[in-house]
Amino acid sequence: MLLIAVWAISTGGIGVVSALFILPASVFALAIGAPGAYVLGRWLRRSPHVPVHLAAFAAYGVLLSVVVTAIYALIVTAPTTGLAALLDSSWLLIVNTPVTAVGLAGAWFVTAKHARQADAGVVVAPAHDEDPDAATGDAPDERYRIIYPDRRRRQRPRG
Repeated sequence: MLLIAVWAISTGGIGVVSALFILPASVFALAIGAPGAYVLGRWLRRSPHVPVHLAAFAAYGVLLSVVVTAIYALIVTAPTTGLAALLDSSWLLIVNTPVTAVGLAGAWFVTAKHARQADAGVVVAPAHDEDPDAATGDAPDERYRIIYPDRRRRQRPRG
């Protein structure tokens, strides 16, 4: 989504059409990039230095952007324009590379923040509002006994 937004802003709104190409390429990048990100994360797990992690994941984002953009150029544009399409599409790297690097490093940072909060026992409240009737309307009334259809359970009277 970050890449679509940057293309839309950089082209004055015309880049929204790029979503037709960016979304499938993003799924492909996720498929080929996730194992490498996992290995990189496991390799860096003993380093407590956040800047090292950010730099490593940003560099991995640059590598992933170059690979996916080159594959895109070979698969999508090369059949129609020949291998010169690989050089012609190098201008895509001007936008794709820094955005992917920032996006991947940012994704690591958010994930690490949530993981540290979970390790510390901090419960992050959900972003949605609670149902105001849930506290009173959904709870069974204490005056009534719950009858289970399973006859093996013995029913106890209230009170």
